[in-house]
Amino acid sequence: MILIIGYGSFGRKVVNYAKILDKVVVIDKNASVFESLEKVDFNYIVGDASEKETLIKANIQDADTILVLTNEYEINKKIAELVSELNPKGYLIVRGIVKYPDLYSGIDVNKIIYPIECAAKEVIHEIEKSKLRRKLMDLKEIVMDVKVRHNNTTSENSKLLENNENSNRNVPFLIVMHNNPDPDSIASAMALKRIMGKWGVDADITYGGKIGFDENKAMVNLLGVKLTHIDNVNLENYEGIAVVDASSSKVLPIDTKTHKIDIIIDHHDNGDLTADYMDIQPDIGAASTILTGYLIHLNMTPKQDLATALYYAICTDTNYFKRKTSKKDFEAAGYLQDLMDPKTLEMIENPEMDTETMEILATAIINRKIIRSSIALSYVGMIKNRDALPKAADFLLKMEGITTTYVFGISENKIHISARTKDLRVDVGDIMKRAFGGGGHQNSAAASIDLGIFESVSDKDSLRTLVEEAIQTKILEVMGIGESGEKPN
Repeated sequence: MILIIGYGSFGRKVVNYAKILDKVVVIDKNASVFESLEKVDFNYIVGDASEKETLIKANIQDADTILVLTNEYEINKKIAELVSELNPKGYLIVRGIVKYPDLYSGIDVNKIIYPIECAAKEVIHEIEKSKLRRKLMDLKEIVMDVKVRHNNTTSENSKLLENNENSNRNVPFLIVMHNNPDPDSIASAMALKRIMGKWGVDADITYGGKIGFDENKAMVNLLGVKLTHIDNVNLENYEGIAVVDASSSKVLPIDTKTHKIDIIIDHHDNGDLTADYMDIQPDIGAASTILTGYLIHLNMTPKQDLATALYYAICTDTNYFKRKTSKKDFEAAGYLQDLMDPKTLEMIENPEMDTETMEILATAIINRKIIRSSIALSYVGMIKNRDALPKAADFLLKMEGITTTYVFGISENKIHISARTKDLRVDVGDIMKRAFGGGGHQNSAAASIDLGIFESVSDKDSLRTLVEEAIQTKILEVMGIGESGEKPN
């Protein structure tokens, strides 16, 4: 049973919603508020709820939820005291007064609500919806304009396209992911492609570099994501270009000076690019959260493959909600959780590990150097698969007493470094940036530097010694730690 005390304008609205959930009993001392009703589909009592007899008459002991919503704050306080005494197991919700923050001090109240604040939040929610609606109207307009231009170009050059054996599929849009795309960029591209498809516009997805990490490869294969490497793409065949999960020219596989970008959707704030449509939200933990919001607003319930991709992307980009995470990230993940495929997700998260990765993990353990009892540095030598470095850094972080790890190796004339930490006092993203021009997050980061003069060293042992000393010295210097492992005075 739900007991509601106070049947003013606010109380009436609450009753209208509450009676759908359970049996409702209402108390109000003014009989006229009930007489004006054409139909009464709830029980009510005319009486003063600040008197014990009235509450007992309403069977307060049977109520699992009690709401005190009158406009008289002193009366509300007295009622709350009586309710706590007569039904200590009930969930007590009371109406608060902003200028009296301590009104219910000492009373066992479960929730204080402020009607004006609730209304303001609802208005803000509607404003957010209106802004998203406008964004999607603008996005659709740009997408449709590109489609029209593409159709006109296709009509004018149909014979030329037919004779071009090296042309790509004749579609309007190319969705570009950043180099070496991660789950967030892949899922975001999938979602944008589906949205364009809803509007009758085809799109291809491309990337530069390679699909690294066993998990990313498993994601693409298990979900059947169709991607084309930029080396196999003729950019001239596309009228429009969209970029997801990136807004910096430095990480894209295309020359942004010669190719105009129409759409940018990203959650990073370090971009140097502009486009006709830009939705960049640095407070959001993943671009996939932004695209999930688009799908919800468009009433496009994502199919299982897309829901799984988006859910996994939000999880990985927020480090399973341990990294910077917004309320919208949690809401998007909660929405997707009921739509994604748990079995497929488990297979993506736990792919088979190749032999080289296992060997690099073993080498990282054997070659580890411990500094100040909690920092592990390890040189793993020459590697083909640099994606094994972050796995090794994560693996060393599981060792007892270790809170920060740096694993580095040589590949393609570069020294690649991966860093991890669970020490809140350490920001490896800042350390990698200051030491080697790299970057990342507080708890995970990476950097790559040219091998330089070390490239001429042919002896592996000598190369190992030189690289280890150079990398270790620079890391400890930026961390403010001396070679002895102690911080200087």
